[in-house]
Amino acid sequence: MERTVALITGASGGIGRACALALGRCGAGFQPAQQSRQDACPAPFDLALQFRKNSTPLEALAAQLGTEMNVRAGLFQADLSAPGAAAALVERVAEKLGPPTVLIHAAGHILEKPITFTSAADWDALLEVHALSAAALAKALLRCLRKTRQGRIVFIGSLAGAAGLGNGAAYAAAKGALHGLCKSLALETARWGTTVNVIAPGYVDTAMTGGHDAARRAQACEAVPLGRYGAPEEIAALAAFLCSPQAGYITGQTIVVDGGMSLG
Repeated sequence: MERTVALITGASGGIGRACALALGRCGAGFQPAQQSRQDACPAPFDLALQFRKNSTPLEALAAQLGTEMNVRAGLFQADLSAPGAAAALVERVAEKLGPPTVLIHAAGHILEKPITFTSAADWDALLEVHALSAAALAKALLRCLRKTRQGRIVFIGSLAGAAGLGNGAAYAAAKGALHGLCKSLALETARWGTTVNVIAPGYVDTAMTGGHDAARRAQACEAVPLGRYGAPEEIAALAAFLCSPQAGYITGQTIVVDGGMSLG
């Protein structure tokens, strides 16, 4: 039974973890007799779960994926802000699990600081982990993507990348860079049947928004027509779909998931 190897960066975060579970559940529904059907579930996934520092949350996740969904999950430490780390990560994944042909890039952090006080080091750190590592990971995957017609790349962006973010220019710029990268990669990899897309969430209940107090949450929700923060699982459901055979004609797109916030 052919298995697809998917690399998920930032897998210990809220959205990354949810993406791992979503891919695990999708593959768990695979039926070999349906493999040739267009509406079939994809073959089961083997998951490469990247983390930067703490592997403890991922050890429990890997056990859950194996027990409940028959998914082989490997843990891979990598600091994606370090030179050469992205290419080395892809190489280690290929050696341990097999060539990765699916990438969900969810790693990253936010910095809320007025641009006046944002240092060059701050800019470098955010651009490196969000945008430059995305390009490096995609570049390292190219040799794997050439050998399949089911390659998938999904970048987790942000509404801030399109709408801007007060006191968060470096974060918004780093996320915004993913839009141009996505379109360019979509054009370059289309010859192999690979699709490349960006998911741009608005407010989502993760550790990144965990510091929002009640007053800030209430103010934010007033700007969201649906009146709430999104759940990581809602972002992950879209990511899993974009990684499926059914999404094979969607590429080069930025899909906003913000509860209607961008409608004005």
